[in-house]
Amino acid sequence: MMGDSTTALLVLDIGNSAVKGGWYTGSTLSEVFVEPYTSPGAPWVQRMQHRLQGQTWTRAGLVSVVPERQRVLAQMLRASAGAGLYEVDPQQPRILDMAYDTPATLGADRFAAAVAGWVRHGQTASPPRPVLVIDAGTAVTYEAVSRAGVYLGGAIAPGPGLLRRSLHEGTAQLPEVPLDVPPHTVGRSTQEALQAGLMWGLIDSVEGMVRRMRQTLGPDTAVVATGGWASRLAGEVEGVHVHEPHLVLDGVRLLMDDGALTPPG
Repeated sequence: MMGDSTTALLVLDIGNSAVKGGWYTGSTLSEVFVEPYTSPGAPWVQRMQHRLQGQTWTRAGLVSVVPERQRVLAQMLRASAGAGLYEVDPQQPRILDMAYDTPATLGADRFAAAVAGWVRHGQTASPPRPVLVIDAGTAVTYEAVSRAGVYLGGAIAPGPGLLRRSLHEGTAQLPEVPLDVPPHTVGRSTQEALQAGLMWGLIDSVEGMVRRMRQTLGPDTAVVATGGWASRLAGEVEGVHVHEPHLVLDGVRLLMDDGALTPPG
């Protein structure tokens, strides 16, 4: 991707298993890439350096749940382009007002997802409506935003991959199985039984949380799903309005537009 030097934005989401990145031209996401930490070949830092080599951008922003990798990439971005860098910090909230009691412990990715969910599906509604963002990946997180644009908090639960690992490591005979929805709710083999518990358990737990959170937020709440399991949830969970696969990236972009960049150096 060769960015327009006057408009190109680089946005990175530093997760537990990979770095997800996006190139924006204005507000349009033109390219998305994923760089897993454990891919064969060169170390992930070298692969990121190679990916960014020769690219141009006017601004960069990142959100991270892994502080050490955040420091490495922040240094790389400043060295590569000399441009200003925005790092999402829930302790300095923008766009949304903050009602969370401990913003210092709030995941920056959670806040970015809440911001994008609110701007895209709450603030622009007529009248504005509450928003519930479900980010289903390694963990399943729920972010609640009031119709007045206040971040209220949410909930955190394990994703199916963590549950699968826990069952495998915590028992003597249960294998790790593919995370596919089995053809029967009543598993007809140990593999199907594990898949039924993991996958239908995920779907039913999300349905239950949506129902409970709507009791607090209101029946007109917009429910937005993102993350690696979002497409599955959007197809199975009653009440999920929309699937937004790049919601966290867009939240970073929105916060970049609203916030000040830190200078290079």
